[in-house]
This record gives sequence, structure tokens and C-alpha cells, in this order.
Amino acid sequence: MKLLNLKNKTARKFIKNQRNVAERKKEFELKAVKKIGVLAELSLFETYDFTKRLADHLKVRHEDLKVFLFDTTGKGEAPGFYKTCSENDFGFFAKVKSEALNRFLSIDFDLLINYCDASLLYPRIIMLKSASKMRAGFEDELNFFNDIAVHAERNDIDTFNSELAKYLKILKLID
Repeated sequence: MKLLNLKNKTARKFIKNQRNVAERKKEFELKAVKKIGVLAELSLFETYDFTKRLADHLKVRHEDLKVFLFDTTGKGEAPGFYKTCSENDFGFFAKVKSEALNRFLSIDFDLLINYCDASLLYPRIIMLKSASKMRAGFEDELNFFNDIAVHAERNDIDTFNSELAKYLKILKLID
């Protein structure tokens, strides 16, 4: 148990260090959102696969969405062909031990969307380590790294998706 606390403590230290880096002005050049990454909790996906509606809202093909699921229990199984990870896939200082997660993190998404609860430590690390150009998620002070923060109830995915689509249209990143 003490080893797990030490791992979480070093992960929090990684996030704190990244917050200092993020406070510097971030500039990016993005012309259009075509390739989208989705990070969601496995429990959410077991009850509701919202990717079809998300693709419709953002006017992208369903194939252009790459979904990765975070399993809070570490014991679940992903539906279909989706990849999963849990806190067991992380080592000290937020080092990623999973090859599948490393591949997901290395993809240069135009947009990475986080549907995970902001209080979860390891999804925040995934978002911080991602090579994505832009990040979006629910509005919460713990999600300081989001370029787009959508104010919506955490369980209201459809409202979140429609608000995100509005923001992206305003920014002229989707049609």
C-alpha cells in the first residue's frame, strides 16, 4: 500500500511540474480538426457509446476517432476493439509502462477530448503526455491543460459534444 501511495505522490509531482510548464504561453497553429483522440472512463463506455454522435457533431468520419479507455478498477474489459489502461500501466514519476498507451500518446491528434472525471489522477497524466495539438474537456480547475474547457454536467455527454462543436465552429476549426 505504501508503494502505491509513493507512485501516486510522484505522479502528482509530475502534474505539478507540468502545470508550471503550462503556465507559459502555449501557441499552436491548427487549421482544421480532422484527427480526434478520445479518452473516456471504461464505466462510461459500458453504458453509452457516444462516438457516433460525437463524429456527427464534429463532422468527421467515425474512423477518424481513436478511443482509449481508462479503467478505474483495473479489472474491466473494453467493449469491442477499444484499448484500455489503468493506474497499473504507470510507474513512478508518471512513467508509462503500456505499449498500447505509448502508441496512443504518440499520435499527433488535432484534438484530444477528455471525458474522464477531473479528480482521476492518471487520465490527467495521459492528457499532459499526449502529443495532440489541442485538448478539450470538462471545465474544472484540475484540468488546467485544456485549451477548450466546456461547462456541462459531467454526465451530460450530448450537451458537452454540442457545446464543443459550437466552440470549434467559432474558432473555424470545423465546418
